[in-house]
Amino acid sequence: MNELNRKTAVVTGAASGLGLAMARAFCREGMRVVLVDLPGMALERALASLVEEGGDALAIATDVADAGAVDVLAERIDALGGVDLLCNNAGITGDRPRASWAHDLSNWRRVLDVNLMGVIHGLHSFVPRMIASGRPGHIVNTASMGGLMAIPFIAPYVAAKAALVALSESLAMELRAEGTAIGVSVLCPGMVRSGLTGPGRDHRQSTAQEPSAAARQFQARTQETLANARLSADDVATALIAAIREDRFYVLTHEGSLELAGQRWQRLNHEQSIRNRSPQA
Repeated sequence: MNELNRKTAVVTGAASGLGLAMARAFCREGMRVVLVDLPGMALERALASLVEEGGDALAIATDVADAGAVDVLAERIDALGGVDLLCNNAGITGDRPRASWAHDLSNWRRVLDVNLMGVIHGLHSFVPRMIASGRPGHIVNTASMGGLMAIPFIAPYVAAKAALVALSESLAMELRAEGTAIGVSVLCPGMVRSGLTGPGRDHRQSTAQEPSAAARQFQARTQETLANARLSADDVATALIAAIREDRFYVLTHEGSLELAGQRWQRLNHEQSIRNRSPQA
């Protein structure tokens, strides 16, 4: 999808952070941008800022965790001419860092509902319409480096992001097999200066036990890393536009990302080599 001018983009999680940066970058490319997020002042302010900058934008309040609401969203956008670029970006980190077994089940469900099911709802509602239009298009699913590497204490988040990487891989293969002109990118940024401020952003009432000392130390290190993050959300959005134009699937935005992602396969190779050297029983 090389030409973006006068095309329509839908961006979920667009009221702040990376989603807003995407929306702004797309507006600057001459796209019509639909901002999607929960209802509230943040979404209204985001829209006002883009319109003030001369962007062609509108906002539609939608909870992506609600399949019916996403279907209504798709119908509304269909009436406006359909979508060319779908960015399933909405995400939350969930409750404070804890060991996998210590997270409330309600936290697990909420994170999976938004970060994974929200994307599935978007695909279920929009992809058939995109295929039926017969137009070239592109889908961006925002995952994370957490979907490509092991990270402790935020298991709901990284489990959802790892599933999202696998889902995106399947989606890309399926769209090719079906002979469509729809590309897929999975965006895997590292730490970014954005509205997603790290573990503990979704401040809902929790009955989970207090985080352990190790979990608290992890949170402190994460917050320090975020505070010193080199790349901004705008930097990531700029890199994403280049990836869309080049029809790249994996979008790794940070220096050293490939090496970090490769650590999993290095461990796999190491363990396999040990097994191969072991005498057979």
